[in-house]
Amino acid sequence: MNWRRRRLKVQWFLTTLLTIFVSATFVYNIECVIKKCKKTSEVNYKPLKKSLLSVSGYVNKASLSESLQWHRSSEAPKNTHVTKSMAQLGKMDEVNEHFMFFNFVPKSGSEILIYLLEKIQGMNSFKHVRLKGGRERQLNGIHQEEFVDEIYDIRRNLAVPLSFDRNVYFVNFTSFDKQLPIYINLIRHPVTKVLSRTAEKKSGRTGDNYLSCIQKKGKECSLKDGETEDFSIPYFCGHDPKCRLSNSNWAFGRAIENVEKYYRVVGILEELNTTLSVLEDQIPQFFKGAMMTYERSLLDIYKRKKNPAIPLNFRSTVEKKLSKEIEFYYWVRQRLVAQSRMTIPRKEQRCNKNK
Repeated sequence: MNWRRRRLKVQWFLTTLLTIFVSATFVYNIECVIKKCKKTSEVNYKPLKKSLLSVSGYVNKASLSESLQWHRSSEAPKNTHVTKSMAQLGKMDEVNEHFMFFNFVPKSGSEILIYLLEKIQGMNSFKHVRLKGGRERQLNGIHQEEFVDEIYDIRRNLAVPLSFDRNVYFVNFTSFDKQLPIYINLIRHPVTKVLSRTAEKKSGRTGDNYLSCIQKKGKECSLKDGETEDFSIPYFCGHDPKCRLSNSNWAFGRAIENVEKYYRVVGILEELNTTLSVLEDQIPQFFKGAMMTYERSLLDIYKRKKNPAIPLNFRSTVEKKLSKEIEFYYWVRQRLVAQSRMTIPRKEQRCNKNK
């Protein structure tokens, strides 16, 4: 009899525990439904189809690719990083002095500056990062934000002063609540640039195809006002479709405004010595020693490169079709010369302080 009573007590005790456990689990699940909670492990991740990242020099490619290979899907909550946004940080400098971006214009001597950055990165204690994706120069709003986020991902992983380059139109980082880089660029005379971009298609000699096309008044080289083109102005104007319209007053004005506000230096290929001098003066943390490195490694090579002879009738025809591009070129050149006039007084002041 006692044995039966003990068995009934044990059964009652186990039944009570099971009832309490089931009830607690049911209440917890109801609360989760009401609050729409999700477990961290349930966040959906998907791999980025095509990375923008390619690191030159001595940066560890494997560790970077591993750290950037997963991106949260659009349905997942946004990740909070150690590096806070401008809004979270409050009052701060709009431009980060340890972060430079060269959104280079094609066929304008960009390889010279990129070579120099890769050569002097060690002695100036920064790293130069080459970004892939240059074929996509005009980005929509979502792709611009992804571009900014990826650059910030790289900065967080490397945590050192960085310079970047990519063939892309101007991106305003503050539009995405991030600090701006030090922007730089390099352009060349529009007529020479047009000639150089048509090189080696059929005859192998620079400009022959385009010159022939102009003389025959071909449709593919008509350069009519209002046509969509990819010259220099869009790289400073931005991603608005109007930025690519040939001889657009609006695009010209926007490009001038952005250069004045966001670009520390815009160099001129035909004034390369002046450009390097201004870069060393304006951005010494990245370009100290650039002139010396250029004179030792590139001067002889650059001197041997000569622009092709341009017939007068060809030049006058193209200049009319590129009037805004040429106006922009000479405005940038005037700005560069004005900056160069200030380099000597500043160098003298630094020398006096060191004495």
